[in-house]
Amino acid sequence: MNHDSIANPNFQLWNPLCHTNGTKARCRFDVTSPEFLGINKGDSALLSGFLESLDICFGELEHWTVDRFASPYFAYDPTASDWRDLFGLAWRITLSITDVSRYRDCGKFGPYPANGLDSTWLDEQSPTVKEEEKCVIIATEGPSREFTELTDTPIGGEIETLTFKLPHADIMQARVNLGVINLPDSAAAVREILYRSKVGFMTTHWSDAFERSAWQKTPQWVTTA
Repeated sequence: MNHDSIANPNFQLWNPLCHTNGTKARCRFDVTSPEFLGINKGDSALLSGFLESLDICFGELEHWTVDRFASPYFAYDPTASDWRDLFGLAWRITLSITDVSRYRDCGKFGPYPANGLDSTWLDEQSPTVKEEEKCVIIATEGPSREFTELTDTPIGGEIETLTFKLPHADIMQARVNLGVINLPDSAAAVREILYRSKVGFMTTHWSDAFERSAWQKTPQWVTTA
């Protein structure tokens, strides 16, 4: 897919990672909406469209999960004093794919533009951040390639490390799941985590990660046949 062909996307896809096992694949990525649209359970048309927009795996979509969360990584302005500007709303999508014919590594962290609508979305659901949300800190590696500053946060959390095989280098990223928290009450603790990340020269906002993962060259396809 030509990503430039979507002039006004209503969704943006980030941080795609695809693991394959024979002709099966598991792809995970984040989704945000510049148009303040939302995702509930998701449907096959929307998620098949996302997979096409990522352009990293060809196969049949079998099933999926959708996990709503808030993160400073997608914030409008994480340096602002208002807690609403500290957190951006996103959805973590996991796709299970069968009959994979070819796949490749991602070429960048994002954004990958996409269009669609979720037929399962309910009007009473909020397309903006609420006070009580699951919170995830996303941090891209610094020069040390370690995340020791994030292993013991002021409000706990479980850390997961991922490796993205970009065309120019393998880049590590940590995701700290803080669980469902009260965002206004936890804003100071979250800012402390972001400060620790900055001390370790990590990047915790999409704009910085975007600069690090600009296209170097198109990744090569791998066929399963």
